[in-house]
Amino acid sequence: MLSEKTFRFFFNYAKSDPLKFTDMVRRRAIEQFSRVPKGVASTKFGGVEYEIDLSIHRLMRKYYFHTHEMFLERIFDKHLTSGMTFIDIGANCGYWSAYALSHVGKNGAVHSFEPVPQYFEFLRRLANRNPDYSIFPNNKACGARQERLKMSIVPPQKDNFDNYDINVGSSSLLPGFLDHAEQLTEIREVDVVPFDEYVAQNSIDLDRIGLMKIDVEGFEAAVLDGMPRLLDKSGRKVPILCEILTDRQRSNPLDGGAIIRRLQQHGYRCVNATNLLPIDPSSLGFEENVLFI
Repeated sequence: MLSEKTFRFFFNYAKSDPLKFTDMVRRRAIEQFSRVPKGVASTKFGGVEYEIDLSIHRLMRKYYFHTHEMFLERIFDKHLTSGMTFIDIGANCGYWSAYALSHVGKNGAVHSFEPVPQYFEFLRRLANRNPDYSIFPNNKACGARQERLKMSIVPPQKDNFDNYDINVGSSSLLPGFLDHAEQLTEIREVDVVPFDEYVAQNSIDLDRIGLMKIDVEGFEAAVLDGMPRLLDKSGRKVPILCEILTDRQRSNPLDGGAIIRRLQQHGYRCVNATNLLPIDPSSLGFEENVLFI
């Protein structure tokens, strides 16, 4: 069964690349009818070993069969090649970090940020299991300034195993974002660092960043606040794949259109990540994946 969100993403993708969409359907069928191991298991992206725990949420099944958000794969495939750098802000259990690591290879690098300890552990395992690769896992979030903030965390729970609406990837630093799901969350203080400061401390060459992914459940504006030097960079813009949320009815409104307009002011072109067509800020759904290039 496809969620309304997934159906919309796949429908947009199918119109832009019917051949690839057919392959995606094939892969989903394999997932649907294959037996899945229980507990801790490993899968591979090329030569990269990725260990997951299928007991924490049904979403892990998609990680195991490589069917998670397949409509984003062509963006990674285009922008990441051997020797490049990938930035994963809001890495969660590290699926896209592992996928990207297989693309940048042993001469490239992956810098991942995940403040939730339970999910950061998967990034640590990814680094330990692939010692010949350069992956730098950071148990912290990115934001506007260096500080500690309270975060609403959705921990693994047996009663929440099949819930895709509020799942292990839904934790947020945005105040009030998960107030409607308090029974599924716990509050924890986490470390926050501005990305520009991290770049300076680790001597990262912005021109080698092939792609940055931002998936932070409503905290996008704060993350962007912490990278003015990257956004104002002259010459080639660093491609940013960002999940933006829009809900102006909330007490703390979410305005994805404001994120789009902000990036446009920095010289970015904005396209829908599912069909690679220009995106209309006035007709955004609650959740949209946008590629800024």
